[in-house]
Amino acid sequence: MPQPASPSDPSLFGFAIRTTEPLQFLREGGGADVLEIVGTNLLPGQPDGEPLGEWPLQGTSYPARAALYRRPNGYEYWTSDAGRFLIDLERGRIEIPTEGDPLLREQRLNGIPMLLSFAHRGDYSLHAAAVQVGGGAVILAAPSRFGKTTLAFGFHRMGYRILSEDLVCCRPGSLEVLPGPALVRLRPDVYGGCPLSGMRVVAMRPDRVFLALEGERRGTSAPLPIRGIAFLREGDTPSVESAPVVDSVRDLWHLGFRLPTSEARAESFRMLTELAGSVPAWNVSRPLRIGNLHEVVALIADQVAR
Repeated sequence: MPQPASPSDPSLFGFAIRTTEPLQFLREGGGADVLEIVGTNLLPGQPDGEPLGEWPLQGTSYPARAALYRRPNGYEYWTSDAGRFLIDLERGRIEIPTEGDPLLREQRLNGIPMLLSFAHRGDYSLHAAAVQVGGGAVILAAPSRFGKTTLAFGFHRMGYRILSEDLVCCRPGSLEVLPGPALVRLRPDVYGGCPLSGMRVVAMRPDRVFLALEGERRGTSAPLPIRGIAFLREGDTPSVESAPVVDSVRDLWHLGFRLPTSEARAESFRMLTELAGSVPAWNVSRPLRIGNLHEVVALIADQVAR
């Protein structure tokens, strides 16, 4: 059995991470439950058997697929570009492939395998970004290719800490966010050619620049209270207005991940309605232009401060 977590353990989504693998986007302390990440020579190719679900992967410049399988004590997750991941929920352990692109491997690890691990703990996932404002977390909620990572980068430019850029771990009971990877992936035109203070270039790919958060901007993965949810909309001018709870529930439902069972759907609906009914939510309209980032960040920060 792993030793109890210590304050010096690297962390992710509130887990104290134990690993010898060269993971580059872990936070610095703040984890509670221990999660082991172990490199293993797993079999190549897609697993046999009927998957629980299979879907195309988003955010790649090439066709890629993923599939999820039920296994004793957990799950097996497969992607066509990174291989197999074994998630042992009972032992608190994820086995990852040792071959292939380590950056891609870490990217896939920080998706479904980590999501299943913190969901087993009782937390809820949202396809969203999150930033720290005024000692708490603001969730930037939007579908893919709708500017949430770019807006999170705008918050970083103005001195705020990015908590997650794509997958947010929520704890509905205590209304908290647990920070994810200390990573920002930007389009080259958004990046601008030079890293900002608190960032380090890890890799430059044709479609994305991978930036690690450093120093105080990296911080821990200890939980922060949720101060609000900003639903990102497209509009002619930047504006903020309160979002009705019924609309928040609908939008959060589309941004959540859940297993395809009636029990999972019911529990997902219970948690997101608790979240939507307990924290402020706003519709944030803005043009999808980099020149408006400063104004949009200021509008959201002002709303949080009220």
